Amino acid sequence: MMKQAPFLSEHLDDIQALLTVGFGTLTTSRFWLLTIRDGREEQARAWLSALARSSLLVRAEHFDDRKNSDRAHIDEAVAVAFSFAGLAKLGIVETDRHPFPTPFRDGMGSKLREALLRDGPRTHWRWSDAEGVAGRHTAHVLVVQLRLPGREWRIKDPDPDAFCTITVEDRPRSFRKGNLYEPFGFRDGIAQPEIRGLRDDLPAKPHADPLYEDRVVAPGEFVLGYVNEYDELTYCPDVQGWTGSSRGKGDRFALNGSYLAVRQIEQNVKAFRALEKANPRFGGRTIGEKLMGRRKKGWPLSWNRGGGKDSDAFRYGVEDANGFMCPKGAHIRRVNPRDSLGVDVPSGTKASKLHRLLRRGRPYLEETGSEQAREGMFFIACNADLERQFEFIHQRWVRNFHFGNLRKEDDPIVGSSTLPKTFTVPGLPTGDEVSLAAFTQTLGGGYFFLPGIKALEFIAGHRGRSAPSDTD
Repeated sequence: MMKQAPFLSEHLDDIQALLTVGFGTLTTSRFWLLTIRDGREEQARAWLSALARSSLLVRAEHFDDRKNSDRAHIDEAVAVAFSFAGLAKLGIVETDRHPFPTPFRDGMGSKLREALLRDGPRTHWRWSDAEGVAGRHTAHVLVVQLRLPGREWRIKDPDPDAFCTITVEDRPRSFRKGNLYEPFGFRDGIAQPEIRGLRDDLPAKPHADPLYEDRVVAPGEFVLGYVNEYDELTYCPDVQGWTGSSRGKGDRFALNGSYLAVRQIEQNVKAFRALEKANPRFGGRTIGEKLMGRRKKGWPLSWNRGGGKDSDAFRYGVEDANGFMCPKGAHIRRVNPRDSLGVDVPSGTKASKLHRLLRRGRPYLEETGSEQAREGMFFIACNADLERQFEFIHQRWVRNFHFGNLRKEDDPIVGSSTLPKTFTVPGLPTGDEVSLAAFTQTLGGGYFFLPGIKALEFIAGHRGRSAPSDTD
């Protein structure tokens, strides 16, 4: 086992870059959800092996200023992750001593996770990571593709004899002036945590933002095998046949990897715009901005902030404890309560850091042939502990009807679709509840393991025991 905590900055050559950068210049996206066909495991491995060896699989060290001050231009990048069912299909077997954690082994698509996440009923789900669910595509492999606009994809398409494929396509014009906007019209990708130790050897830079430390999070909250916010090494699973990376035999298989919580969310833009049109502005803000907790351009709904540079420099407990500016049930206040969970600012921010997510999703558009196309977010969250991070947020904050001492209302954006839904806007002279439609529904979801580079090469080249087919 590992004898001491590794330094993240020394392992960037073994980490997929999706964990450290958002690739904001690569504004065109495509997501493949691949099912490995029975008896075609060798063909699948060959395609994955070629992808793992290609320059399209970008390593985190490419963005390390100490080693690559003259960064080569990137016009396309990919990331590859696997469901537990996908690893089994490729013959990857966990060890008895260090198995994968239960949520990943179950899969988000399982009945147990459906109950724990308060998702039911999942009648609209078209795909998941769970095997054998009638009417659902089983995703064994997730491939994230990002490229510059106006270019042709350089990656070789998956062999249709080896894979059954679902493709989730890019939503054009989601980037404006270098910023990402989701379909409801709000700037997205704000309030990302900073990973401590990502660039340990760089000189310390002074930060004009006095609240910078509020969002600096230990590396083990996102990357397996490193110190987390409990000052412990995040648990690393291991698999049979793994002998360690080039750094030594003590490295377990999952070191430098992460878990992705993925959900394809359809957004009802027409209903959202109708709500904004039908309701008055509250203190100069639209009802949509109150629901989301931000202005359309990303600025916070706080007393004394106004510029884009302050979009992540604020606290709720200090500036807006009663929710008169940003309601307590607003979407961003639920998914990141900042300092509001503790008895004081330090305890509150410490509590929030135990449940942070690193988001890497993009908007998508699906042409349906009808007048109204499907559009929404292909949500991707990197985290090292699915139960304590993604599942905690989803169950205790997003789908909690009593979050912030509210009464029978969950997240107004991605909460339950069960009607009637209401939203509390504190301080309204005519009453504080607004009736809502169901603005989103989930079309699929799964948990995926994003391996380190060496682990990915091991998966692609492994010739272990494959999972039995339905005909065995």
